[in-house]
Amino acid sequence: MNQVYDVMIIGGGPAGLYSSFYAGLRDLSVALFEAQPELGGKLSFYPEKMVWDIGALPPTKGKQVRAQLVEQGLTFAPDVFLDTKITTMVKQDTNFLLTDQHGKTYLGKTVLFAIGGGIISPQKLPCFIQKQIGAYIHYEFPDQHAIFNKTLVVSGGGDGAVDYALEAKDYGANVIVCYRGEALKAHEAQIKKLMQANITVFTNVVIESIDPHFQEPLMLNLRHTKTKAVQYVPCDHVLVQHGYDREADLLDTLDFQFTRQDDFYLLCEEPTKTNIPGIFAAGDIHSCVGKVNLLAGAFQDAAQAVNQIKLYLEPESTKQAMVSSHNQKFHEKNQEMLKESWAVSE
Repeated sequence: MNQVYDVMIIGGGPAGLYSSFYAGLRDLSVALFEAQPELGGKLSFYPEKMVWDIGALPPTKGKQVRAQLVEQGLTFAPDVFLDTKITTMVKQDTNFLLTDQHGKTYLGKTVLFAIGGGIISPQKLPCFIQKQIGAYIHYEFPDQHAIFNKTLVVSGGGDGAVDYALEAKDYGANVIVCYRGEALKAHEAQIKKLMQANITVFTNVVIESIDPHFQEPLMLNLRHTKTKAVQYVPCDHVLVQHGYDREADLLDTLDFQFTRQDDFYLLCEEPTKTNIPGIFAAGDIHSCVGKVNLLAGAFQDAAQAVNQIKLYLEPESTKQAMVSSHNQKFHEKNQEMLKESWAVSE
């Protein structure tokens, strides 16, 4: 542990990624921590959904927004730590000392919480999945080309399951929905659309096992929860929508008396500045008067938090970075992009 970072960002979703970018723009050294194996936050869970609410960006699939955010977040070469869950944080002189789940420590001058609603993980199927069929079991919406003219079984009965079933149908999949309950729990209007789309629905069934099949990749063993009867369903893909496990107790375990809202959010009287000097917040975890709960709002939080951090570290610095259109940092990058575009056009 040699480096002392200007800012340690906990959370690699949209707010954390844009914070990383903007911190680099402001000449701050960055450590970016993400508990999942990849950056992107909740965008990773709806890769095929269209995102409409980012200014000047046309409707774009979640996976493309995520890829572009990751690329932007890495512009100034932050130190990125994936599969890294921060478990403790203590004050050490004027700095903060973080420790991860493996006992590794990191030192920084400030901390920026961009943890959203916590560490989110999809609930997995309880049955054993053989390695050779793992690629056909999905916990996020699969690539639309992979399911075209294929049989997709959606396991679940909530809003996510029904929405994805309808979306898969639009992409040309033969869709089957199976649900352990008596009746689907999704919004009534969406269930009506499901019925009108002639999507097969099996209720009171659970997936007891999944095996390879000699024709289709998979054979599902569905067991009726009441009669215990077994039904075999061949298919090409399974999309599991059983909800998410949320681990959101990090702030509760820390020895800091944060001002909170609803016993969860970090309430900031001045946007992005918590009541603990040197600790800041951005994105869903951040609450303040006038909070905008959109992706665009997360970007605003990120820039504002970084500007606050810059002033905290260097009180004589300017309040914000120069806009990108006139910022010298982008001069060389712009020249490189122009050369590439000229090369393509020649």
